[in-house]
Amino acid sequence: MKQSRFNVIDKGNQPTLAYNSYSGAIVALDAEYEKGLFENGANCPSEIVDNLTDAGLLVPDGLDEIEHLKEISLACRMQSKSLSFTIAPTLNCNFRCPYCYENGKRYGSMSDRCVDQVIKHINGMVIDNQAESLQIAWYGGEPLLAIETVEKITRGIRSDEILFNASMVTNGYFLDGKTAELLAKNGVTHVQVTVDGPPEIHNRRRCLPSGGDTFNRIIDNVKRASAYFDVILRVNVDPSNGDQIDRLVDSLDRKGLRNKVKLYLAAVDDINGTCANSPCYSEDEFASIEASCLSRYKMTGYMDPFLPGFNPTICGAVNKYSEVIGPDGSLYKCWNEIGYSDRSYGSIFENETSSASEVSIWNAYDFCSDSECLNCSLLPMCMGGCPFTRLYENKTSCVSARKNCIKVMRAAYDLKHKK
Repeated sequence: MKQSRFNVIDKGNQPTLAYNSYSGAIVALDAEYEKGLFENGANCPSEIVDNLTDAGLLVPDGLDEIEHLKEISLACRMQSKSLSFTIAPTLNCNFRCPYCYENGKRYGSMSDRCVDQVIKHINGMVIDNQAESLQIAWYGGEPLLAIETVEKITRGIRSDEILFNASMVTNGYFLDGKTAELLAKNGVTHVQVTVDGPPEIHNRRRCLPSGGDTFNRIIDNVKRASAYFDVILRVNVDPSNGDQIDRLVDSLDRKGLRNKVKLYLAAVDDINGTCANSPCYSEDEFASIEASCLSRYKMTGYMDPFLPGFNPTICGAVNKYSEVIGPDGSLYKCWNEIGYSDRSYGSIFENETSSASEVSIWNAYDFCSDSECLNCSLLPMCMGGCPFTRLYENKTSCVSARKNCIKVMRAAYDLKHKK
């Protein structure tokens, strides 16, 4: 046996913790287990070897862990039994967020003709591939501006003969109780809503064209919606609001949202020049803020510190049977591209793709093309970072865990043991 190349060990505090980014296991090591791990299981009780192996911390001598990742990932990305579609029924939006990367896109909503063709297209793929499950992510723009389209497409593709699951990314402004109930009836099981700080901060960043308060309406909607499905609050952070998370949590508490919603932080990305006019956090800065929040809020129910395991599919963009459908029927691989006609590889109105090269770039994506990634102990959970960033911006976007793994590991252990 040998130690996995994907182990991260923290001996700086007691107990010693070990995390394996393939299995996702976080294990506290006493002296006997620590000795067994560092001696590769030699002269060690079989029970300890078995437990370390089950956690992924020890692996067989002959296992090439990189090739193992490649084989499993490729098989998962090419499998056709589970189909995934991100659908933007409209690119129109009722907000005018200053950091929105969708500025400059072609706007519009789905016509009745396009809706009918979306249904035909998806049902055809289900039949052709004998699919067993179907996942839909509603996106935009603001998808709740086209709730009738969401209903009609769902009715046309949902069937008792196939597992169906749907999610939605929405700004939450129109997510009232009636709409939440309607979404739940249409198979939506979780919704992401962005809240960018306490009221005065949020209202500057998540704003209507006319200005005014959006925070209180959104939070009231979220509270009602949480009775119908899981609600995840995303906080887009940059230097203008990164020090306001405590006040946001206080605001959520006053609204009675503790243990009703989950909260996570996301760095404002420099997608399509987003950070040209206002600064964004560096990877180190964001990782520090995230780790600090995870540690502070781990007992509140808002944030659960955890480190994931192997992510073989990487993201939908590099999966053969995953598509993004724009409101005019254009097809894309990544939702960062939606609305940009030069990035489309075809249309639901065409029998063949008009840009096979665009599709092949995504399907042939190689997460091992970067030597730094190959030597990273977090490779299984990161898989080379965002493919869009690597393919079109010629850089690697590392997950924040690369900078704060030890702190998050310790916070996750403390949460499990109620420290």
